Amino acid sequence: MSQPSTPKSPSTPKPLSTPKTPPMSPIGAKEESQLQTYFELLSQFAFDKAKDMMDKEKEIHKASFGSSWALMVHSLIQFSVAEKIYMSLGFLEQKWFGRKDTLRNSYFLLLGELRRIEDSVRQQEHIVLGLPGPMVEFELLLSHLCGQLCEYIRARQKTMDFYEQISTMGTNKNMNYQDLVDVIAEIIHVHSKNFHHPILAGLKSSFTYECDVINHLLQSQILMSQAEFLQTLLQLHQSHSKLTSWGSASQAKETTKKGMFGHSSKTVSTWPALYQWLLRYKSLLVAKFSLYFYDVLSKQTTPVEMKALSAKNLEDYFTKVVAFQKKTDALNVSLVLDAQDIEQVYKGPGYHHPDKQFDRPTGLDSYPAIFSYPGDHPGNHWPNVVMMISDRVIETDKVTCIYDKGVQSTYFIINADPKIYIVVIYDSKKSEKDSYVNNFLIDLSSMLRCAKHFATLKPGSRVGSRK
Repeated sequence: MSQPSTPKSPSTPKPLSTPKTPPMSPIGAKEESQLQTYFELLSQFAFDKAKDMMDKEKEIHKASFGSSWALMVHSLIQFSVAEKIYMSLGFLEQKWFGRKDTLRNSYFLLLGELRRIEDSVRQQEHIVLGLPGPMVEFELLLSHLCGQLCEYIRARQKTMDFYEQISTMGTNKNMNYQDLVDVIAEIIHVHSKNFHHPILAGLKSSFTYECDVINHLLQSQILMSQAEFLQTLLQLHQSHSKLTSWGSASQAKETTKKGMFGHSSKTVSTWPALYQWLLRYKSLLVAKFSLYFYDVLSKQTTPVEMKALSAKNLEDYFTKVVAFQKKTDALNVSLVLDAQDIEQVYKGPGYHHPDKQFDRPTGLDSYPAIFSYPGDHPGNHWPNVVMMISDRVIETDKVTCIYDKGVQSTYFIINADPKIYIVVIYDSKKSEKDSYVNNFLIDLSSMLRCAKHFATLKPGSRVGSRK
């Protein structure tokens, strides 16, 4: 009997080749990337691009309206519109009778929407925690971002109040820059740490640049009014560096368009109005610095080069003074510092070693001329000048005129800064109602205080392109 044949073991079939498919992205990874891009666009002043991106996302998620992400997208569309209005200084527009402040109202509504998203995730935490891991993380991320965006909006509301305060000060004759410094310092201290998520890094950076720049500019204005050469220079340098860094991260630019037949050209800027206002403020302070410390700076170069550099400033104050002196045949035009009550002991013009000790000046020396044209201030007139400044209340919007029969000279004085006075001396009798002299001093005083620039924040003023 034949042996049964042993069955052959079946051969292992070769696996079928299957096409490779890309791994699925984790839930929320795409949306998280969009959030990153969105806030980067806002920090680059690309508000319309950010809004367009979220508008497209809204169309995609129409069917899931009511979900945390769909609600977030709707809020971010409104947020980009609000930020554009803020940076355009639209919130300072005149409010007609019965008209609401649209930006404040928009931020108020946004606060409510963001809080609802944040609260809905918290209230449904037991449901959220039952979702797949990536979904849990994404929902919690949205809740976390909403909370920090609420803090950002509160900071925005404070800076809106701040700029309204500046615009009001531009119309006041007494401007207290220290009050403004205290306000912006408080905003930085209270709010700068409240929106720190990495996704909001661009937004936080933009907010920090804005607050730091205005703080440095205001500080430089205070220091300049005390004739602090080095400290003023450092504050101006800081403001310039931060404005440059802020601007370089953006997508805005300046272009020059030629007119018909190439005869004229116009500079068109895509910088937001607020950035342009800060840039102009810095340029005005640089021009003021060039006048207050003209003698110090002129020693570092030739007279011709100094005149050329001064002419490049946004305002050429030196040339204005020279033209005024020649036209009215003034004996002297000076900027006089009342060094008696300034915080730091006045050390004289220019840089001084920080460890060198100085005594507080007394007598006539406590009223030095930090700028004088033509030549040095006239010493024989200085006792009169000092007496007039110390014995009278010299205003910022009104010229004080005094004729001294004894020396047959006329003195015109106006307050330009808290401790700095513009003094014009004529060695003849001059009418106190001389409109050219009075208008020149009132205008120069206002420009040196940057009052006109502060007032450009008011409705109806054009910001940025004028010279």
